[in-house]
Amino acid sequence: MTTQLGKRLLSLLACIILLATIALAATEPPMGFPEPLTSKNFKEELSNGLHIIDFYSPYCPHCRQLAPIWMETWEEFKEESKELNVTFSQVNCVESADLCSDEKIERFPDVRLYNPSGYIKSFSENPKTKDSLIAFARRESKNPDNLDADLDSSIKQSEHIKGFDFLELIAGKATTPYLVSFWPAKDLKNGDDTVDFENCNKCHEFQRTWKLISKQLSAEDIKTGHLNCEFNPTVCKELGFGDLVKITNHRGDREPKVALVLPNKTSNSLIDYPKGCSAEPNGYIDFAKRTFANSKFPNITEEELRRKVNKNIEFLQEKRPVSNNDIHLVFTYDPKTVVTEDFDILEYLIEPLSKIPNIYLHQIDKNLIDLSRGVFESMYEKINYNTSEAQKHFNEEYFTMNTVSQLPTFFMFKDGDFVSHVYHGYSTTEMRNIEQIMRWVQRYSTPLVSEVTSSNLKDLLSFQTEDYSNLAIQLVSSGNDKQIRGSNTLINSLLLASWDYEHIRMENNFELINEKRTKKADGIKLLREKKAPADKVVDKMRVEIPHLDHSKLLLGYLDIAKEKNFFKRFGITGDHKVGDVIIIDKSNNYYFTKDNFGNTLTSNKLHLLREAFVSLNIPSKALYASKLKGRLINSPFHNAVSFLDVVHQNGIYGYLLIIVVIITIAKGPSSYRRYKIRKHYKAKRNAVGILGNTEKKKNQD
Repeated sequence: MTTQLGKRLLSLLACIILLATIALAATEPPMGFPEPLTSKNFKEELSNGLHIIDFYSPYCPHCRQLAPIWMETWEEFKEESKELNVTFSQVNCVESADLCSDEKIERFPDVRLYNPSGYIKSFSENPKTKDSLIAFARRESKNPDNLDADLDSSIKQSEHIKGFDFLELIAGKATTPYLVSFWPAKDLKNGDDTVDFENCNKCHEFQRTWKLISKQLSAEDIKTGHLNCEFNPTVCKELGFGDLVKITNHRGDREPKVALVLPNKTSNSLIDYPKGCSAEPNGYIDFAKRTFANSKFPNITEEELRRKVNKNIEFLQEKRPVSNNDIHLVFTYDPKTVVTEDFDILEYLIEPLSKIPNIYLHQIDKNLIDLSRGVFESMYEKINYNTSEAQKHFNEEYFTMNTVSQLPTFFMFKDGDFVSHVYHGYSTTEMRNIEQIMRWVQRYSTPLVSEVTSSNLKDLLSFQTEDYSNLAIQLVSSGNDKQIRGSNTLINSLLLASWDYEHIRMENNFELINEKRTKKADGIKLLREKKAPADKVVDKMRVEIPHLDHSKLLLGYLDIAKEKNFFKRFGITGDHKVGDVIIIDKSNNYYFTKDNFGNTLTSNKLHLLREAFVSLNIPSKALYASKLKGRLINSPFHNAVSFLDVVHQNGIYGYLLIIVVIITIAKGPSSYRRYKIRKHYKAKRNAVGILGNTEKKKNQD
């Protein structure tokens, strides 16, 4: 028995040594792989271009796991890095402890982006893969903010605000808007002060972000300021920022908070930034500009709205990608009948609308029904592109059914979209119900076409699943100017196919509503024929027929130049290229890449793409009998492949994991049998006999 066990252990040890040798051989650096930077050459190396730097410790398991991935990334990216002027480098924090201390490295590995002026942001995506690192490099090389090496001119633009001064601002003394940041510090006076922020990993990178925000907002007549919460504890606690005053959980991480002070308001003057701390300034800038603009309830003309609806959207641009188009919420009223109290609702909309990107609030003193009708008619001019099909016509009755409302009410328009929406405000009660209005706004608040990324896919799939059945994703690329122009054409083709489907969806909804109306009328007629009591007839007449608006589409585009790891991460198999379309059924997470005839879905074949939408959502209206075949996102079979990929990426630790799993499976049955025998033996020893349970007697004694 002992001899057999010894042989097994020797065999296992030999396997481990062999696998370790293979793994170590696989991690040999490629030819030309650069030596780690040191204190002597760190600043000199950073003096030109962008640098992605891996701060590591050779004793850190996660660092050793990243090492072969880092080498492979450098090897594949080294030629492209010359074109983009982005360099991959490393710093050994054991050999260069002073440098890592100066850069405030608190964990390993810490992958950071630098430009000649210093630290910009950390790469926090996990797991760190070759594709995700290269995508990060490409994305950051196109961000003009990263190339702004000199921010000294913006340092003084953020005012150091003390507690009393801040209280005066929110009490109505502010004559201009202020975007204020709140810090876990006592003496942060200037934006570039060196402060040891305790339990705030994001504070140092946000210092540079705050400079960028201050610099850009100064051109918009919006001031910025910063407040030290440890020096002004009462103010910060009252604002709900108590974690910035005192550390309550040393394991938890704190982060700076941001809020906007609106000018000349004695109430509802402070609006918190609704998202977590980010190194990207654009979200803060949009929040400040848009919320301040909305707080003034600006007037808009019918002609301005018409231009916004009809303009051609460039979803991708060379210098700064446009992630979303604007949404316009318009308060519409009749100047002859409106009363002062009707405008009060606008004040209560400022804060909830600040949480929805790209939505702008306007007002107009006329009914927009005619504009809305004209917008829909423009859609029909677009979708009659196929001369082999019967002409599609605008349904006036269905339009009236969905737009009937008294004034005042709200209309919603989107840049480049021919489908508008009307809030059904039939009474004063409904027009002053902020919760009901915001539910309606949220329902239609998605952009015309959203950029799909690995980080927001789950949110898009869970958005309003009862109303939006599918997410249609157009694959595009921002690799060069020609690809950007072609990508915008592809997205507009996806839009055209979606409008074509929208016509069929609206016609189907109209038929379903008419069927229910007919059924209701027949029921009333039957009750009258049977001479039913008047109250039963009245109850039947009062039954409301809801306006159906389900089976809508969410539209998105995926930039495969930035999201090369997307398909692997979500288990979407196959060879995907620019021009292809992927449809995801949001109710069951199935995805479809083939049309009714088994060919690749593409926006170049508009009628087949439209029929794919119809087949999935309104099969009774489909032209083709063949059904679409889908696959499950992240199916168990894909997870098995992913497991092997993880093993390969983890080197020796991955192979050891396989050994542990094999041993566990092999030893499992025998270990379970021994457990059952011990349990049975213990039960017999604890049995109650003539003298009773000895264990219990011991406890009693």
